[in-house]
Amino acid sequence: MYIKFFLSMLFLSCTNKKADNISAFNPNNKHNNQLQIKTTKSKEDKGFLVLKNTYNQNNILTIYNLDKSKWKSFKFNDQFNDDDIAPNAIKPENTLLVFKCLGRENGFYKIVVNDEKNIFKYIKESDLNFKYQTIKEHILTVFSIDFNEEKNPLKSEPDDKAKQFSKNKNSFYYPIKINGNWLMVEDDNKEKFWIKWCNENGALILDLYYDA
Repeated sequence: MYIKFFLSMLFLSCTNKKADNISAFNPNNKHNNQLQIKTTKSKEDKGFLVLKNTYNQNNILTIYNLDKSKWKSFKFNDQFNDDDIAPNAIKPENTLLVFKCLGRENGFYKIVVNDEKNIFKYIKESDLNFKYQTIKEHILTVFSIDFNEEKNPLKSEPDDKAKQFSKNKNSFYYPIKINGNWLMVEDDNKEKFWIKWCNENGALILDLYYDA
């Protein structure tokens, strides 16, 4: 059974800003059963700290307080359940754990462990269970994206004046590559198009989905 998360993220600029917003449920939308991440504005966000898909579930993960004392240590497996840890994206059965990263401080990544309560903690940069990703890098790792067709229509080329195409609401759109503030996407028919992944203010304007 797929789990959908409407996650409040902070908007990031094209050079590394991101964010979040919750949309209404549409029973006819193909994305309804996907784990979703949506986005709002922050000048602090620097990227994401992502648990590697090679993570061994016997390994213990440790999160630290501001004074670098241990906050929590745990194994991230199918039985994991901790209400204090409610990050950007989480799905233990898929080894999916994604924290917003607010920067580096003295050998630690500063992360948001609870988006709703805006709780900040730390993970060691030397922790090999995690990898850091910029916003651009992270977009290209998700399963699919969604977008506002009226404000951000499909284009034949990464150009505002390029030919425009209608959105197929029964198709997924998969991220392929980024060119500036444009993202190439591919639909279920292997047709390729371009859309913008951020607006003129550098705010992310896509919804990101982690599974089908």
